[in-house]
Amino acid sequence: MSEKIILNKDSEYAKRRKKFSILRIIFSPMFFIVIFLILELILILHFLDVFYGTKLQIFIDLLNIAEVIYLINSKKIKDSFKVTWMVVFIMMPIFGVVLYFILHFTTLFNGYRSKLRDLVIQSKKHYDFSLSEELKNKINDKNYQNQFDNELIKEQVTTELSFFNYFHNHAKIPTYDNTDVHYFDNGKDAFEDILTKMKDAKKFIFIEIFILSDGIIWQEMLKILKEKASQGVEVKLMVDGLNSVSFFRRGYCKYLKKFNIEAKIFKPVSPLLSNTQNHRDHRKIFVIDNEIAYTGGINIADEYANLYERFGYWKDSAVRIKGDAVSSFTIMFLQLWEVVSKSKIFEVKNYLETNRPQLDNSNSDGLYVPYTDYPNLPENISLQIYRYMFNSAKKYMYIMTPYLVIDEALVDTIEAAAKRGVDVRIIVPRIPDKKYVFYVNRSYYRSLTLAGAKVYEYMPGFIHAKVYLQDDIRAVVGTANLDFRSLYLHYENGLYLFGDINALNNIKADFEKVFAESKEMTLAEIIKVPARYRFWGALLRIFAPLM
Repeated sequence: MSEKIILNKDSEYAKRRKKFSILRIIFSPMFFIVIFLILELILILHFLDVFYGTKLQIFIDLLNIAEVIYLINSKKIKDSFKVTWMVVFIMMPIFGVVLYFILHFTTLFNGYRSKLRDLVIQSKKHYDFSLSEELKNKINDKNYQNQFDNELIKEQVTTELSFFNYFHNHAKIPTYDNTDVHYFDNGKDAFEDILTKMKDAKKFIFIEIFILSDGIIWQEMLKILKEKASQGVEVKLMVDGLNSVSFFRRGYCKYLKKFNIEAKIFKPVSPLLSNTQNHRDHRKIFVIDNEIAYTGGINIADEYANLYERFGYWKDSAVRIKGDAVSSFTIMFLQLWEVVSKSKIFEVKNYLETNRPQLDNSNSDGLYVPYTDYPNLPENISLQIYRYMFNSAKKYMYIMTPYLVIDEALVDTIEAAAKRGVDVRIIVPRIPDKKYVFYVNRSYYRSLTLAGAKVYEYMPGFIHAKVYLQDDIRAVVGTANLDFRSLYLHYENGLYLFGDINALNNIKADFEKVFAESKEMTLAEIIKVPARYRFWGALLRIFAPLM
């Protein structure tokens, strides 16, 4: 067992952070991508202007009418997206429909979606998706039910089987017991644990991340990855393509290859207009030897561990998973890795062969579902989980999320829970990372508060955690925010857990601490918000699905 790694904000690696400069922006890939996108929009507008008043305009007008009819009748498009595009069509009757056609035509050629769907089906042969008779018998066993002090668990444990069947039938993801979960209430502790456990890796290390920035955490991690790769440990690293416009570019992948570290970029950002560019890999997965996995809100950047200050204190969370449920994280990673690698071979058997680790809490009787969500699925898995928790709530439903940008259907679900007496509390940041999203967040406060829900703003800074807790019996820790991007556009993942008293108590203790550090936005406080901010929030909310 390696000595625990302690991250120091005064580390020699702190100086590696790149300073802000105008020249850096001008010569960055993102600058040129934005320029090309602007040129594309100008060309489209010029094309429309040239043919304005000609017979082609009649065709475009007919196309506009056809698109409106399609939007109204389409069941695949959410109502909030329909309203937003209707407004765009009204404001820009010709340009809007051409833009919609260009963006949505590109989804027909989304190879990621079809290949990932095929891989999910192929994964069936590697592990059992069904609820085993042994697990069903355990859940239905009165002795198992009676060991819980929580009466709600006893009451709902058998009905939980129906939700596990939902995972089996629609998400193609199994349910596990024999798993230990440790909750981290801050990023620094989580990263110190991840780095320490990486030093003990014997077979492989898989990392999938949305943001990777140079600094203390990455340099400490890179040092370990180089060392383990030199010892024959297989190291695979996948980062989202947004990183390719800043630090993590294709050349950096070649640099890592020199050290036997395989690195891939998921959908590098392109200067071409495309709706699929919205489909970012927002997942955060760390897997070591198929024995330990981590997920949560944390990205590989110093601010996530408060080694570098941005937007005040950065509040985040993560979970460490040991035991049987780790296999799902291994397969989740390999599924997307195969898509990005464009390989025709999907074989994970060797990665799943491992000795069962000794669990820290062998008496844990929780049930666990590691899940993933990705665009264009028939089901929005994250959304279905959140709705299920709200609809099942008897006493309370607590949420931490950086963004509160949701459709009216989910608003109705939240308000319905509050109206029937459920203690609904939502914590969002007081110091935002994006001002326009902050205004939209606040546009929901009034109706939620009038329904009986409570909204809190985290006063010390920015809250980036994505944690959902219900009635001391269910919780989710993962990557999906309460916003349109996470629920409809991004690749996401998380851990749904039921009945793990130790983990649930730790999550609840974290909520109680954060409530004490937050300010409730009562109606009196909401009224104090300047009128101009309320106006911008109401206006921007129309375009929320496009944010």
